[in-house]
Amino acid sequence: MSSDSSSFRIPPLVFIGLAVVVVGLSWWGIRTLSSAKTDEGASKGGSGGPPPATVIMASVESRVSAKRQTIIGTLQARSRSAVAALEAGALLEVLIEEGDTVKKDEVIAVLDGRRLKAQIAEAKAEVTVAEAFQHQKESRVERSTIDLKMKEKLFGDGAVSEAELLDARSANNVDRSVAQAAGDSVAAAKSRLELFTVRLTDLEIRAPFDGRVVERHAELGEWVAAGSPVATLVSSGEIEAWLKVPERFAESIRGQEIPVTVKATGQTVTSISLRVVPEAQAATRTLEVIATLPNPGGTLLPGLSVTAELPVMASEERLVVPVNAVVQGYSGPGVFIPLDQGGPMPVAKRLAVEVAFQDNENVYLKPGELKVGDQVVVEGNERLFPFQPLNIVTRDSGKPENSPK
Repeated sequence: MSSDSSSFRIPPLVFIGLAVVVVGLSWWGIRTLSSAKTDEGASKGGSGGPPPATVIMASVESRVSAKRQTIIGTLQARSRSAVAALEAGALLEVLIEEGDTVKKDEVIAVLDGRRLKAQIAEAKAEVTVAEAFQHQKESRVERSTIDLKMKEKLFGDGAVSEAELLDARSANNVDRSVAQAAGDSVAAAKSRLELFTVRLTDLEIRAPFDGRVVERHAELGEWVAAGSPVATLVSSGEIEAWLKVPERFAESIRGQEIPVTVKATGQTVTSISLRVVPEAQAATRTLEVIATLPNPGGTLLPGLSVTAELPVMASEERLVVPVNAVVQGYSGPGVFIPLDQGGPMPVAKRLAVEVAFQDNENVYLKPGELKVGDQVVVEGNERLFPFQPLNIVTRDSGKPENSPK
């Protein structure tokens, strides 16, 4: 048995035949795959290169433009005041409510003035007494002055002694001093009366400017101390937008008019004037720029958030393309334009561009190889390669503008 197994041999020709078959099949498979790839590349318009890319084009335009910086801020009233009582007293009248509109010098509250009225009556009586005393002393001055003149004449005639003349002069000087003191007492009494009159007037609390009531701090019958706020007013009319501007832009906007958009209402209002607060915020390196805005209807309210477009670059003619036309690469930003090489399709050519700034959906370019009217790829350029065939279609229909003939 073992002798029969050891005597069995596979002929060498079988190995050679199998090897020939394997090599033949491999050669046929490689040729078939190569032929299929070649046919596929030819059917797509390329000769071994990338297939055509379907793209949409847009024209390069020229516009007068200026770079703008978006700034945020807050509306503030031009004047805000916690109107306080100048005198202490109980509130007899409160004539305003939150939201009311008041005019300058309009009475908004009245304090109890009975004590001051009594003090005024007392002060008037003191003035009367002081004036009577002054009149008495002035009469005494007149009498001593006449007596002094008589003594001087008699002394000249030798009828009176020098001592009598000196006594007359002394009496006249004393009478004049007392009359002067009486006059000062009258002035003091009148000043005291005037002070009480002013204090009585101050019991009527008046609005310091045209405005609106935003808060009431005291109620009817409440005791109010001198200096305590009764109501808070904000001015009506023009309003201010306080904008936080980076320090590098602050000086470039002086004297300009800028549009300010109020986020809450959607209104866009052009500033009347701009002024820069001459102190920077150390933490943010920003300056506060105050834009004064007209507010005829009173719809702009303090506290609302605003945005402003500040022109921070000179206005001039610049090339503009849609933002989707600019693609970033290792060499920087660029755009793709169609290049006609005489074939059935144009091919993509990449041009490097230098961006001046971006404004919403547009990119403004510095002068370069692009010209007004040139076509640039705006859709389909995400994976576009230089010299790749372009299948240009329109945005609306999606139909090709050019195709292989």
